[in-house]
Amino acid sequence: MLEQPVDILTPGWSGLRVPKACIFGLGLIGGSWAGGLHHLGWDVAAVDTEEASIAEAIRRGWLQEGWSAVPEYLDVDLIVLALPLQELMKGFKHLMAKIPKGVIITDVGSIKSEVCRKWQEESFKDSDVYFVGGHPMAGSEQSGFEAADPNLFRGYPYVLTPAADCPDPVLQKLVQLVLAMGAKVELREPSLHDRHVAMVSHIPHILAVTLTLAAKDASQEGESLLSLAGRSFRELTRIADSSPEMWKEIMVRNSKSILDGLTLWEKRVKEFREFLQNEDGEKIAEEFRLAHNIRADL
Repeated sequence: MLEQPVDILTPGWSGLRVPKACIFGLGLIGGSWAGGLHHLGWDVAAVDTEEASIAEAIRRGWLQEGWSAVPEYLDVDLIVLALPLQELMKGFKHLMAKIPKGVIITDVGSIKSEVCRKWQEESFKDSDVYFVGGHPMAGSEQSGFEAADPNLFRGYPYVLTPAADCPDPVLQKLVQLVLAMGAKVELREPSLHDRHVAMVSHIPHILAVTLTLAAKDASQEGESLLSLAGRSFRELTRIADSSPEMWKEIMVRNSKSILDGLTLWEKRVKEFREFLQNEDGEKIAEEFRLAHNIRADL
């Protein structure tokens, strides 16, 4: 990282005033950011087309103010873009004329290569505004502001994907803030992030959906086997309740990494199928033992 003085940032980062943030999008993640920042003593504002979400966030005390459209100027220290991927990609240019120099901008999207590349392509790196990609590895099958929780990130990994030329004070301030919300910071290069989350986040959603559909396929006419579903099936398929529109975007935009991950998973399934066909109980037990040891590190 480049060595830079801390005064390249807006005054809130240096303790010269109460730090101020604006959240774009008050869904589950954006709303949780708002609540988390409020509990850390920040002044928080938000932009969201759902005025009911803004009103509820103000009622909870998490926001000082909110707008349904971006105001002419945002005198803030931090901007969190918690928008759908297709909206996030449009937002950078519109934002730049409305914020002071020294602002840190981060996003919360599940895909980082495309977003970080977009920032570089727009040549904003010479504007004295700093972007660091982010992705909290915490969430819920629930969506919307009603599900927001100031402690949502606590105990879970939070990936940051700084560019190679990101000034050290910028990254350190954002790292400290994420840590203060109880998350575990993981630094990744954007394309590496996309490959990794394909396996630990995106593919599990595919497995949940396909297992649910397969259980339906296995049901006899007039008699659903889902009535027998216990805790294991319910926990494995819980995330199948996630937003179809959001996951459509994620799956299509990260399809290459997901396909690579599915190839690895399919290889393991093929091996397990062979153990079953050969009635090789010891091999099956060994697979369970290996998985148990891997999960012990979580």
